[in-house]
Amino acid sequence: MSNTLATLPATEQATYWEKIAGTKWGTYVTEIEKRALLMATELAGEPTVALDIGCEGGRWSMLLADLGWNIICTDIDPTNLAICQRRIPQANCLLVGSDDSCIPCETDSLGLLLCLEVFKVIHADCFIDESSRVLTPSGILVGVVQNRFSHRALAHRFISKLNLTRRRQHLLPYLYKFSYRAWKKRLIQSGFRIVHEEGICWLPFGRSSNFFLIAQLIEMERRLGLRYLTTLSPWIVFVAQKSAANSIK
Repeated sequence: MSNTLATLPATEQATYWEKIAGTKWGTYVTEIEKRALLMATELAGEPTVALDIGCEGGRWSMLLADLGWNIICTDIDPTNLAICQRRIPQANCLLVGSDDSCIPCETDSLGLLLCLEVFKVIHADCFIDESSRVLTPSGILVGVVQNRFSHRALAHRFISKLNLTRRRQHLLPYLYKFSYRAWKKRLIQSGFRIVHEEGICWLPFGRSSNFFLIAQLIEMERRLGLRYLTTLSPWIVFVAQKSAANSIK
């Protein structure tokens, strides 16, 4: 599967995360996320309205627009949002605040909600309730969460404690905030069912890595079945569906 999400206009330069998606490790992550997103669109059925949280330049939104979805795009960066708007003129692009607690959509208004690698949002205490509010009955949520009960989470905390400068500057409270088991339990209790889940990022590489053995190590990860061990996986890509009877009025 290609890591290309949509063809950029000839005059457009790739954004930061689009460049990262072109690395060997970034391609691995992007392909799994893309597969989950396409699964979500098939499950959703006829395209309606989709919200892309943290759209950056619109690399996922362009894919959804090409599939016929009406797109709402949000981002905290006005420059990235302007790029997204230029690429998808028909999209409704909304600038949001970094500490906003509400999803800027009406109740029961979305058929698809996308939150890929926007950890501050998806790990927020209000996110699950807000997702349930804005999604239509049987609406689809697709996202990526981090798992506090994983080796990468332990390494993140350990390194941060050793390096006081890093601790002050980079130890973000929303990273690895919950165990996936606890987060998933809250999601199910809120009226969602998990349709698909896949554990990723077992290997010790960052998103910009082009280490020459990445392809072979990823194949080893797959053959060992590590992607099924979601309770221990560092990151989990998931697709969830809101109950047809679960609607907040």
